[in-house]
Amino acid sequence: MKKVSVDVWIQLIGMLSVLAGLLFVGMEMRQSQQIAISATHQARSQVLIDMINTFSEGSEKFHITMQAFEPGFTLEDDTLSSNVIYQFWLLNENDFLQYQLGLMEEDIWQAKFRGMQRTYNACLFRPETDMILNFVSAEFANHMRQSTIDQCGSE
Repeated sequence: MKKVSVDVWIQLIGMLSVLAGLLFVGMEMRQSQQIAISATHQARSQVLIDMINTFSEGSEKFHITMQAFEPGFTLEDDTLSSNVIYQFWLLNENDFLQYQLGLMEEDIWQAKFRGMQRTYNACLFRPETDMILNFVSAEFANHMRQSTIDQCGSE
């Protein structure tokens, strides 16, 4: 049986140390990604809260705007609701980007995408939707148009 030299032991210990260091760095990167995902979710939630709080400043109620998503519902000239639709689409574009970058979990994306489809088919707000989709990324606009059945058709 050969005797292992001290140099070999030192090299082995060095390689094991490097491997342990790489594992530690990998775990830290995963933790950093989780923190980034949490921070982006927090920021998106705050934007939605701010949008809803806008209704507290006027006479219109948020739930009335949400009711306007239903077929046949009408609103008088409602600039506040129109502005919320514009803000909503810009937030959705950001969500689309976050999802593509892997910063949003699949179940959260699916829930948000269902909301986007509902907004796309809120016929009362179709003029706002059609206009703002000209000002977002072409990839996002095409994704919405191609993956959503248009229920407003001839309206």
